[in-house]
Amino acid sequence: MDGFQMSDWVAVTSAAVSVLALALNIVITSRQTRVSVETFKFNNDTQLMNWANRVVVSMAEAYHLTAKTEVHALGTNLSALIDEGRWYFPNTGRKETDPDKPGAYRGTRQAVLDHIVAVYDAVVAMPNADEQAWHKHMANVHAARRHFVSEIQHAVDPRRRAWVMDRFKKF
Repeated sequence: MDGFQMSDWVAVTSAAVSVLALALNIVITSRQTRVSVETFKFNNDTQLMNWANRVVVSMAEAYHLTAKTEVHALGTNLSALIDEGRWYFPNTGRKETDPDKPGAYRGTRQAVLDHIVAVYDAVVAMPNADEQAWHKHMANVHAARRHFVSEIQHAVDPRRRAWVMDRFKKF
């Protein structure tokens, strides 16, 4: 240690500060990356929830149809919501009939969209339904709505969302 001069101490201190700054930078960058990923997921989830809200409103409207209600507008709306849902829940896998279909319709439709399709099918069948069939369609609409809400809740995971928000508030 007798050979250490002031410039050597400055160099060692400078190196230590550099290593500390590097470690701190890694920690901060890692956290910012996690925050960015969560922000992206939150934004996507927000768009998904906006779409899901419109679907639920249409499903509620379908559930409250009467024999005298005009169903064309509701059927059109549900059809559009199904196609919009394909942006969030694209078909998966492949089928033999895929080459004959446009890209978004190839593969197997996800269950969350199947529930909207079930409501759409019930709505377009209602004008020609007798009383017994009408009640069956209403039961199908009610069941599909409950399954849809459950599928969306699973996709968005509001409990995790709240946990992440609490966790990032601490920093």
